[in-house]
Amino acid sequence: MSSLTAKIVKEVKTMFEHLRPFLIGQRIIKTGIAVALTSMICLLFDLPAIYAVITAIVTIEPNTYDSIRKGMVRFPAAGIGAGIATLSVFFLGETYLTYTIAAVGTIYLCQKLKLFDGTLVATLTAVAMIPDLDGPLLMQFLTRLGTTTIGITVSSIVNVTIFPANYFKKIHDQTYRHIDEAKRVLQGIVMPYEMSGANSGDGLNYMKFKRSLAKTDQLMGYQRKELRVHRFRFKNYRNFLLLRERMDLLHRLELHLGNLYYIGRIQKLTLIERELLDEIGRLLPSLQYGDANGMSDEHYKIIHELDQALRYEYEAPTEGNEFDKTHYLNKNTRFFYELLSSFEVLGDLQTRQKNPSL
Repeated sequence: MSSLTAKIVKEVKTMFEHLRPFLIGQRIIKTGIAVALTSMICLLFDLPAIYAVITAIVTIEPNTYDSIRKGMVRFPAAGIGAGIATLSVFFLGETYLTYTIAAVGTIYLCQKLKLFDGTLVATLTAVAMIPDLDGPLLMQFLTRLGTTTIGITVSSIVNVTIFPANYFKKIHDQTYRHIDEAKRVLQGIVMPYEMSGANSGDGLNYMKFKRSLAKTDQLMGYQRKELRVHRFRFKNYRNFLLLRERMDLLHRLELHLGNLYYIGRIQKLTLIERELLDEIGRLLPSLQYGDANGMSDEHYKIIHELDQALRYEYEAPTEGNEFDKTHYLNKNTRFFYELLSSFEVLGDLQTRQKNPSL
């Protein structure tokens, strides 16, 4: 019975993965709910809904902390925009100067008061309300400020209560994807050296690995902020620390791969060193670093042979021109050191890390 249940769960997950591109994301759903509630409240009290809806859309952020913090900035910024628009209409009426002064004045004051996150909402509010200022200006000003408050409040509540941001699973999956990307970078570095003694790769895999790692860092930042606005749970903080430790190791790996890529042409390789690089290039695709069975024998074999090659390079006499004499380590020694360090970090990612309980 348990095997049947596991099979059904697996089939459902597979179907979900195929349907994922056609499904609506949680942030889109939250935006729709916030717009619906905001417009309903405004129409119920006979208030102009457009300004509240604009604010509600902009206030939905990838994490709850930013939604609340930026909402507190957008409220005074919207007040500044509404005030400048009201004064401009009072003195100039609806002219091209009115729109210009409202937009430029709002941006200038928001920048001076360091209300950077509220500049967009304030400017849109200021410009959009000018055609509708047809009654007592003070009442119009208070009405626009009130609708903006409704939009900010509703969006913040929706962001906190509906689909709270949870990036743990996505970050966890991304870390193992980064390991596969790192393996491709290593293979792209080793193969050209084996054939010509220089790194002739185009670096696309390495740059892709760096960009992908930066996106995961952004998700880690979102998750860290999210933990600040929810009730303390030891499980969540433990998961965050485990993922943070794994990301630190991946950044160490990024550093070693960068050193390998930019090391340039190395000295002539011996036959044994070429055979070693050929073996590494052949074994890399089959090495698994997410396997629960632990490290493979091939990984330990590569570590041992790289260590022997590094010892030989360090003890071998340096041959070359005067430029080489100004360096304590020749390029071959640095190359094998960075290669050995990369595989050590990959081993750490396998043996020292516990999977978070997601």
